[in-house]
Amino acid sequence: MNQVLLRMKNIRKTFPGVLALDNIDFELESGEIHGMLGENGAGKSTLINVLGGIYIPDRGEIIINGQKTQINGVKDAQEAGIAVIHQELVLVPHMSIAENVFLGREIKSPAGLVDKKRMERESVEILKRVGLEISPSVPVRSLSVAQQQMVEVVKALSVETKVLIMDEPTSSLTKREIDALFAIVESLCAQGISVIYISHRMEEIFRIGDRVTVMRDGKYVGTVNVK
Repeated sequence: MNQVLLRMKNIRKTFPGVLALDNIDFELESGEIHGMLGENGAGKSTLINVLGGIYIPDRGEIIINGQKTQINGVKDAQEAGIAVIHQELVLVPHMSIAENVFLGREIKSPAGLVDKKRMERESVEILKRVGLEISPSVPVRSLSVAQQQMVEVVKALSVETKVLIMDEPTSSLTKREIDALFAIVESLCAQGISVIYISHRMEEIFRIGDRVTVMRDGKYVGTVNVK
């Protein structure tokens, strides 16, 4: 049995006139690809936004490696090893790959200036890790959608990521690009990173998922082994 890395217990979140999450339980094991299914409005995005620090739940607990963890913002989530790749990519087009990877936490020289060369060197190592052989000095606007998706993965891996959340990552990719992305996801899981994979495409869940959780109308329906 794999070790449980993450538990979310009795997570409740309301918005004016809407019960978005109704006492949701969710469990993620170390190194697994955990699919998440549900129609629009089921609460999938709200749940990952709670985990990613974008929303603060009304009540409930988040437990990581057996320790109760307070996530009151995106920085808290990052420090807990949680990275979210949203469906809408949030890269800055005119900036380079390296500048995007380290955006908001730039590496500084002893003189207090941004050390672009060191950022590029460190970006190269992570780019190699995901099989993207491209110069980190290249501006993001010159990349394909698939390459930009990979840059988002690189950005997530530039910190000590334990949980990688991917929200509909293949919506704009070709079959060949999807194959490449899946190879990277499986490689990351082999390194011990856990992936929460949100998709409407059942065939993708069956292809790469270990387990899948189903949500409906803000409620937890169940979790089953994909096989």
